[in-house]
Amino acid sequence: MTILPEPWETHFLTFFFVYVRVSAALWNTPVISNDTVPSPIRAGLAFWVSVIILGPIWGLHSAPPDHVIPIVTNDYDGIVSFSLAVAAEVLIGWLLGFIAEMLVQTISLSGEIIGQQAGFSAASVFDPITGQDIFLVAQIKTLFGTMIFFAIGGPETVLQVLGDSFRLLHPGEFINLADFANAGYHTLILNESRQQALTLILYRVGIQIAAPIMTTMFLVSLAEAFIAKVSPQLNILAVGFAIRIFISLVVLASAMPTTMLAYKHHLQRYTTYAYAALSWLTP
Repeated sequence: MTILPEPWETHFLTFFFVYVRVSAALWNTPVISNDTVPSPIRAGLAFWVSVIILGPIWGLHSAPPDHVIPIVTNDYDGIVSFSLAVAAEVLIGWLLGFIAEMLVQTISLSGEIIGQQAGFSAASVFDPITGQDIFLVAQIKTLFGTMIFFAIGGPETVLQVLGDSFRLLHPGEFINLADFANAGYHTLILNESRQQALTLILYRVGIQIAAPIMTTMFLVSLAEAFIAKVSPQLNILAVGFAIRIFISLVVLASAMPTTMLAYKHHLQRYTTYAYAALSWLTP
């Protein structure tokens, strides 16, 4: 299938496949994938990232030989083979962006648990980023996690892994769909050691971050039950609600430095999961 004369067609196909993978990744990357970011900005960012990745091939800037991605060499004999190659690029980019999004959403999960335990479940607000009602504590936690994601160079790390993916999986390369199933299963659901699956980490880290509040609220509940038994005339429900909020705020403020370090360590795991997924896709 020939559309343009060589070498223009080769360069066009290379840019097209690179742009598709980059766009799929940015449409799932934290912050950039939010509904508050206009689609033209995301499309323009994907365009310029693709130009930078292909810059050494076009002579726009120099790069080490091992950082130059290969051009498209496959011959597509029909719309079916071409569509399969495009679908592979979309799935690769989506998987890389989805891994980063899951790591950030873990922090939101811890905020949901804290909001329920501390009595902030009634204080829900509409989040324009996700388009749904969430607990106020979850929104605050997500904002802290987003700031740490930027502080540790999260977007740059995603783009670096995305650039490396083109050297591991060449643009326009045919990939078996079964390989995507294996990559998703072993990276997101279950791995050989049963310790690094991303879904397991999501719930485990979320509960670990919320553990101080959960433990404190458990002790407060025991104290409330004891007071209600000793002094039945005291309306413990009216008094206990304010006490829960005050104690939870004190615990949150005290645990904030440790929580920020936990966020940083958690978000820095992105490269581990991303390269693990790419390793299952690499022939």
